[in-house]
Amino acid sequence: MARALLAEGHPVRVLLRSDRNAEQWRAAGAEVAVADVRDASSLTDAFLGAHGVYVLNPPPYTIDDMFAETRMVTAAYRGALAATGARAVVLSSIGAQLPKGTGNIFTAHIMESELAELDATFVRPGNFMTNWLGDTEALGNGVLPSFLDLDRPIPNVAPEDIAAIVVRELLSTGTRVVELAGPVDYTARQIADGFGSALGHPVKAEAIPREQWSTALRTGFGIPAAAVATWEELWDGMNSGHIRFEGTPERGRVTIEEFAARTIGRSTLTAIEPGRLDP
Repeated sequence: MARALLAEGHPVRVLLRSDRNAEQWRAAGAEVAVADVRDASSLTDAFLGAHGVYVLNPPPYTIDDMFAETRMVTAAYRGALAATGARAVVLSSIGAQLPKGTGNIFTAHIMESELAELDATFVRPGNFMTNWLGDTEALGNGVLPSFLDLDRPIPNVAPEDIAAIVVRELLSTGTRVVELAGPVDYTARQIADGFGSALGHPVKAEAIPREQWSTALRTGFGIPAAAVATWEELWDGMNSGHIRFEGTPERGRVTIEEFAARTIGRSTLTAIEPGRLDP
């Protein structure tokens, strides 16, 4: 998103949590601000003079109470946005309109509810295609583990398509909700086929049995025991169809085959530390 805006000649201020990558962004032509998303004062300084601000909730998935953390971050955003008058584009989620039964997507419901009175666009993507990259070692071995039913099509969307919508909305005005999916909805089996094409060998989708979810979340994904039930509620909601778009989503352009080829093709997989991928 930031690179696209810079390429179009727009002034961009990048907000970082530390100055580790500051010189990289300055070299690209951006201003740099360092702030804590829990601190309204530092956010206010960072937002001053901006026409539009893209805000998201840094995923608090490895703490016991992600909802308390989200409320703290959202309160800081609200204070800074109200103080500066900047328009917000908020990263939300499919299912954010639902008040219960959505697991960690409820964090997006909190943000939408708390920021609803502001001049803002709420972008609700489907499942990020990057979410399938949680176990690159398994992919390399021809397996795609899935908490989702293997034959249920669900909306998946690439980060590039989300970025394009965010850029459009940052340059516009008004308050709206934009729901977003990829060109088509994919089953887990089709996702596996897409990765298989990129890797040059078959990849088989394998469902993680429901009775093994808790163990898999704690040991395989590092989710704290106190948060496991929230994640289980998320996957149950996706598998039942409870978590869904409120309306008809816009469709992005990037297919799973294109995403897989760019992200985890044969030439890159060997350079990826097992279990970790930094897009």
